[in-house]
Amino acid sequence: MSNTVWFELAPGEKAEDLSYPDDELISAIAPDVMSVLERSGALSALDDLLCPQSAQTPRASCFGDYRHARDVFLARGFKEEELFDVFHVLMAKGGFCDCEILYNAADTSRLKAEYWRARAENREPHDPHGRGV
Repeated sequence: MSNTVWFELAPGEKAEDLSYPDDELISAIAPDVMSVLERSGALSALDDLLCPQSAQTPRASCFGDYRHARDVFLARGFKEEELFDVFHVLMAKGGFCDCEILYNAADTSRLKAEYWRARAENREPHDPHGRGV
């Protein structure tokens, strides 16, 4: 299975309709995409949803997709047609859903810091998917 490529289809979508990014292009644009995401405040805004600064603010749950990131990115001025490249850069950095963007793709986030603080204190970390503490 080492040469296997995994992809998921939306209802009604066909495999031949899929568009694959050029890996070289994704690698080439990744630093600039990450810079724009950071500068726009999009990553901080996503962190605010999943790990608010105030304990009184309810946390958004991660649903294993990009529903929060998509809304945040569009609200921060990204165009719909740019999201294909943005999400492929994030996937290349291990960000396959809203929480993984903060755990794996972002340089820093409260969600990531909170996770490792809990582990260091031998506590069960918060599960952004709502299945744990």
